[in-house]
Amino acid sequence: MDYDVVVVGGSSTGLIAAREAAKRGLRTIVFEEDRVIGRPEKCAGLYSIEGVKSLSIPVKGPYLQNIVRGAVFVSPSGKHFEVDASRDIAVVYNRERLDLYLAQQAAEAGAEIHVNTRVTEVGVSGQNLLVRTSDQIISTRNVISAEGRTATVARQMFPRYRSGKWLPIIQYMIANHGESHDMVYLYFKKYLPEFFGYLVPVDDEFGKLGVAASKGTQLLVDKLLRENFPHAKVVGIMSSAIYVGGPLEPMRVGNFFLAGEVAGQVKATTGGGVVTGGKAAEAAARHIAGQGTYEQLYRETLRELKGTYALRRLIEHLSPKHVDLILSSLADSGYGHVFANVGDMDKHRTTLVRALTSKTSIKLTLNIVAKMLTGAYV
Repeated sequence: MDYDVVVVGGSSTGLIAAREAAKRGLRTIVFEEDRVIGRPEKCAGLYSIEGVKSLSIPVKGPYLQNIVRGAVFVSPSGKHFEVDASRDIAVVYNRERLDLYLAQQAAEAGAEIHVNTRVTEVGVSGQNLLVRTSDQIISTRNVISAEGRTATVARQMFPRYRSGKWLPIIQYMIANHGESHDMVYLYFKKYLPEFFGYLVPVDDEFGKLGVAASKGTQLLVDKLLRENFPHAKVVGIMSSAIYVGGPLEPMRVGNFFLAGEVAGQVKATTGGGVVTGGKAAEAAARHIAGQGTYEQLYRETLRELKGTYALRRLIEHLSPKHVDLILSSLADSGYGHVFANVGDMDKHRTTLVRALTSKTSIKLTLNIVAKMLTGAYV
């Protein structure tokens, strides 16, 4: 065997997998098809502080752009529901710099990283797996696929592999956004039925404005810009795709593991997958090192992802009037402090359960019933 572990894909998930495997004494190599780790940037870079700590990532580093304390939800009719934790709860990172830092961690742990190298095939040879690239064949006992949406080798190893729903996303870097730099803004528009628009501030001046939609994405982000940020200027643009489906099972066949977006290990409500994918990467490395089974180690996170996907399916059936009703009732019932106290950005299912079992839920229910009886929301 040439290596104990081959990691396909140098995303954050793949690099965490390499770091965790290498620090356990496993001979590890990473193959990344792009020329530069972290490029192209594919997300807004908003992560919970507890989440990055759980992945052994220092909260403050060369990748840190901003720290936020809450979120503002804007309904289709313009009503605001604010969740202010009055403490630092999330960070905004430069994704390229974050991935470069993770690559440094992996390399310092002993992993080899090869860029501009695409894995074209993975096959079985007795007890080993053969990994083919454009210029070599490597024998290994274990492969961790963190290849993302392409899923080239995942489809080879899982004949029934089916990817879930992906949405194209366009994100602008805008100047002069005019909002508070320590709050994230979510816009629920009638013309955005598939996903909310968002503003993730980098500082008082710059922010990341994004829209995801199956079609007309460019026109929709321009519309959001005109409506809510008429004085802002676009100084950069990024396009990618986010996963909004459910987690895929099985996640493993023999010694071939799926981790991250390729396994649908993404919060379907927000498209965020760095923390959940990172936990899968660690679980796979620990499995290979004989410290438990992948399925057991990832069980709780998988449960959260399934619950989050169910929540997204529910939200998809809400009309703009229903969204208005819910957000206005949350605001009127003083629910902001409830979410601030029990909320967890990486555990939407748990957050919802905790919030609905709080004492304030009775006030919320009465508020919703009262508004329905007045005929304001029918």
